[in-house]
Amino acid sequence: MIWQNFVAPVAAGLIAWIAFGYFRKVDLTFGRSASSRLEQYAVADRRGLTDRIGDSLMDRFGLTFESLEHEMRWAHLGGFYEGKTVGSVMGQTLLYGMVGLIYILMFKAFSPIFLGGIAVAAYYPIMSLKGRAGDSRQMVKRALPEAAALIAAEMSAGGSAETAVTRAANLPGPFGKLVRQVMQSAQQSGRLIFSRDAIEGVMVEQFTQYRLTHLEAFARQIDLVASKGAEGPKQMGEVARGLAREYRSDVAKSAEQLSNKLLVPITLYIFVPFMLAIFIPLFASVFQSFGSR
Repeated sequence: MIWQNFVAPVAAGLIAWIAFGYFRKVDLTFGRSASSRLEQYAVADRRGLTDRIGDSLMDRFGLTFESLEHEMRWAHLGGFYEGKTVGSVMGQTLLYGMVGLIYILMFKAFSPIFLGGIAVAAYYPIMSLKGRAGDSRQMVKRALPEAAALIAAEMSAGGSAETAVTRAANLPGPFGKLVRQVMQSAQQSGRLIFSRDAIEGVMVEQFTQYRLTHLEAFARQIDLVASKGAEGPKQMGEVARGLAREYRSDVAKSAEQLSNKLLVPITLYIFVPFMLAIFIPLFASVFQSFGSR
């Protein structure tokens, strides 16, 4: 095929470009003092190779991946990919694709199966990022009933809505981290946590940025409760009971759909290997008998 003639030059050029970018940053100067070495260590870029490659590509070509940046924000909230950026993920994608391309060139395996394998390997870092972001979303959704119950109990004991939300910041997991971010942002900017008149509060603003319907609805309900005064604790209790009922309903639906969700994994990891273990030796012996004739 004609495109195969261009694979080797393109791969060689990319490998040379990556190697040049890496070794250009290596300092081979000898005889420096201890203070200069310490200073260089303090300002040195200690990112990994894939991080530098991905970030440099995105900076040079002005690339932006808004959807992946949103997924990375969720992953950071869950404590995953600490110190990583979208460029890190794209650098891993490029590295995996390059390794697969080198393998094809070395063994001349120009088949659709190997090309599909390269595509899967290159997409794996993105798939992993989305999986971690999904885990963070699920943890936040599961924490909402507990947070609502804690806020309702605090307000029933005579605390204000702001004090109750401050207590919710001590909850473990992504939700507690998100509330702490809201508190810090409100303190640094001097803005109110809850909305007043036409001015949107910090909680609603930041919770909305995560584009999770349950989270945004929770923030707006707390906003409404904070404006009710003496009726606030009673209404917050109703909100907590409503979230608890909704969570139990979601758990029941997930349990009902569990058999359907397990169908594909069971088919791939049990049924297909079982059938292959039976039929491959059978067909191999049949073909061998026909070949011997």
